[in-house]
Amino acid sequence: MAAWQKWWVTLFFLIQALVAGGGILLWYFQSEPEAKLILGWLTTPPGQATMVGVAAYLIVLALGTIAAAVFRPTTVKQLTIVHDGAYQVKVDQGAVEKNLRLTLAPYELYNAAAKVRMHKKRRQADVTITGMLSQRSEARHLRADLHRTIANDLKQQFDIDLCKLKVKLTPYNHKQKVAIV
Repeated sequence: MAAWQKWWVTLFFLIQALVAGGGILLWYFQSEPEAKLILGWLTTPPGQATMVGVAAYLIVLALGTIAAAVFRPTTVKQLTIVHDGAYQVKVDQGAVEKNLRLTLAPYELYNAAAKVRMHKKRRQADVTITGMLSQRSEARHLRADLHRTIANDLKQQFDIDLCKLKVKLTPYNHKQKVAIV
């Protein structure tokens, strides 16, 4: 999680903690004159509107937290591919990306790049291939060939299954610089 995201999460939950702490203090010291004044204000229409707004904020925050926790996929930079007691063999995301870039060499793509997201629990990977088509590339069957080649390479080299493959290829433009693997 990025640092700015941590600050926003801290701010949102700090507000929640302050509201909850204030509610507990009002309940505990409800016989004090200041607490009676606040509780009296909460029974007025502006006080009730404030309570509805705070309750809506807390509900939205709770639903957002649950949604982020449940629906966010678990991806890692290093995936454990062999686990034998205390010994583990981990493969780095950068190594997998470089290997896939070399795997793309026979397809004669310019500026070929591979982005990999590895899922921790399922030992699967989402792969995004970007590049430019050369004039020698066979574009008709390229996606199926890429899918087959990448799936086989991931399985044989790293024992990782291919979950999703996204191919983003653009036509060759003579004005752009290219790198050929």
